[in-house]
Amino acid sequence: MTTLNDDVNKLIIGDKDIDNYFASRDNEEHFKVKKPSNYVEDVQNYFKNDMYGGISLPFDYTDDKFKIRFGETSIITGYSGHGKTAWLSYIILKLLNENKSLIASFEMLPKASLGRMLLQNGAKNPTDNAIKSFVEGLDEKLYLYDAEGETSVEKIISVIFYSAEKLGVKIFCIDSLMKCGINEDDYNKQKKFINQLCVASRDLNIKIFLVCHSRKTFNEHGEPNKFDVLGSSNITNLADNCITVFRNKAKEEILNAERHDKKEEAANWYDAQIYINKQRHGNGFEGKFGLYFDKETFRFSTKNYNKNTFNARNAYKDKDFF
Repeated sequence: MTTLNDDVNKLIIGDKDIDNYFASRDNEEHFKVKKPSNYVEDVQNYFKNDMYGGISLPFDYTDDKFKIRFGETSIITGYSGHGKTAWLSYIILKLLNENKSLIASFEMLPKASLGRMLLQNGAKNPTDNAIKSFVEGLDEKLYLYDAEGETSVEKIISVIFYSAEKLGVKIFCIDSLMKCGINEDDYNKQKKFINQLCVASRDLNIKIFLVCHSRKTFNEHGEPNKFDVLGSSNITNLADNCITVFRNKAKEEILNAERHDKKEEAANWYDAQIYINKQRHGNGFEGKFGLYFDKETFRFSTKNYNKNTFNARNAYKDKDFF
């Protein structure tokens, strides 16, 4: 009889699983000079998948703004405490039925990552049986890289190639750049790492999300942009996309105030804004869209959780994972 701890351990990839893997794989040079006619099918797929295709985010009214595309590396950024990890966790949860994913979080323990996903799946006070059922249901869908001791760029790149080639993982979340063994002021090493991620996503045809912190600013109310990412400018220069999760602190302050003449108006404001600050492919959209947030379950939605009724544009297109 397996225990819950055994079930969790099945999802975890440790250093022993990837030791020497990258060094032993076939790294023979594979770039060749080719004629344009060799790329007919690739160009056809470019229009089908890159320009107009991709995986939809689990929200209404965002297909014309952003889709998840394989072969790309996306930076997820935002001020500390603004929900970038929670937002990304929710996105990955909603994609697991169709795409194997791996979370390499160096800021949250595996049990915390799984626990948050369980909340996001709708379980506010889960029983032991509900927890066991949820965790077991993730087998063959989700993997967690549990680094032993301090991690390094070399380990992370090896984990990506091992997981893509041996386990069939298609979506990767690395949280965060700050914990990847690179000094905050080592811009050359940051540039090299981002370039390695971009090459891996392209060559393996996978999707990589890298969480990056934002620079500290005077306050948290200003609209963020791609230049707020902490570190080298090459982080956003090399990445395919830059997405900022921005928490509406102004709304929270108004609603928490004892008295405020804008309380009723603020209740309808979005809890978060998602800024697409860079999008190299697809339709190239750059702008923002709003979402509501449920603090009890860490869910994001187009539905206003604070309202009993909502119009068709805020219709709730959000079902449980199982």
